[in-house]
Amino acid sequence: MGFNQLAESDELILDEALERQRILETVINNSPIMAFLWTPDEDWPAKYVSENVTQLGYSAEDFLTGRIMYADIVHSEDIDRVRKELTRCCETGQESFVQRYRVLTGKGKVRWVEEKTFIHRDENGNVKSFQGIVRDITQEIKNEKALRDALESQKALMEKQKVLLERQKALETVINNSPTVVFLWKAEKYWPTVYVSENVRQFGYAPEDFISGRVLYGKIIHPEDLLLVELELEENCEEGGKEFNRQYRILTQSSEVRWVDEKTFIQRNEEGEITHFQGIIEDITQQVKRSDARG
Repeated sequence: MGFNQLAESDELILDEALERQRILETVINNSPIMAFLWTPDEDWPAKYVSENVTQLGYSAEDFLTGRIMYADIVHSEDIDRVRKELTRCCETGQESFVQRYRVLTGKGKVRWVEEKTFIHRDENGNVKSFQGIVRDITQEIKNEKALRDALESQKALMEKQKVLLERQKALETVINNSPTVVFLWKAEKYWPTVYVSENVRQFGYAPEDFISGRVLYGKIIHPEDLLLVELELEENCEEGGKEFNRQYRILTQSSEVRWVDEKTFIQRNEEGEITHFQGIIEDITQQVKRSDARG
């Protein structure tokens, strides 16, 4: 093979290498990944940087000419950590490492980046250069923070719900171990029940009897007292009252007559319309009997 043939072969190899380089640079410059080649000198001067470093507001020439050192753009609160990690990796013989930190753009904005760096050494193990791949992860950091915040909010809500449930359980325990029965009625004819405490069983009924609608509270009020209760409650509501209090008779499941004292809070919506009655019913049969006996 002659000299000309060797020269042509070398030139072909060089052209192919240059073409591959152009392809690689095109791929990199059209991706979010920025490529760096730093020397292991102080502040990491760049021997190479991909053109897409413009996404941080700098030009490749800013770094290649030495006008800007890479350490200059690392956030002041992160630079010591970055230096210490780099030193540790070099001293322990690591071949690569990954770090996340903040950088300042050419306009002074803070961006988060993830850097994956390969440490190149000579035959004696001395560090020759750092080949870094830097990726803007600002949006990922924001998404991660949003997710953490959402999880923390959910955790706080669950804790709050837990406390409320425990408080509700404690309150229901107190009520159900007392003679006072709690009702929440709809403001409709005969007062359909939304909620009733378990201790309504003292009158022979189960909570499900009322909540299912099988039994309407108005229907257990003694027939001789029902009209007066309805009229007095209606009058109280029309006058804008907030509370209603009256003593009357009810019929238990076994048709036994019991005297009760009702204290009801009248609930209205934003338009002032009455929506519910929150009632507290106390059995006062023995008190009435004692009063009648004294009378």
